[in-house]
Amino acid sequence: MRCCYCRGCVLSWQVGEKFRTRSLKFPGLISGCTIDWFQRWPKDALIAVSNHFLSNFSIVSEEDTKRQLIEMMGTVHDGVAENCITYFQRSFVPLLSDFISV
Repeated sequence: MRCCYCRGCVLSWQVGEKFRTRSLKFPGLISGCTIDWFQRWPKDALIAVSNHFLSNFSIVSEEDTKRQLIEMMGTVHDGVAENCITYFQRSFVPLLSDFISV
């Protein structure tokens, strides 16, 4: 099999009840795998999700302050994603040097 030759296999399921059932029946499929759940979202999508969940949330503030809070949540999440990319692109040796210096 080509999968055995390449020592890799891609399995794809939609997350839902079928995925839950399969993962309970075959835990070895997931326990030995790396699952990439988090792909970078566009900043405007993050702000839209934040707006969706916080628009009806009762907060004691002016409407402009609430809007700024919603935008800040998307901005912070986007900044964390950007810094994670920068962090993981560093090579291992400088990372060890930085760790030793701490």
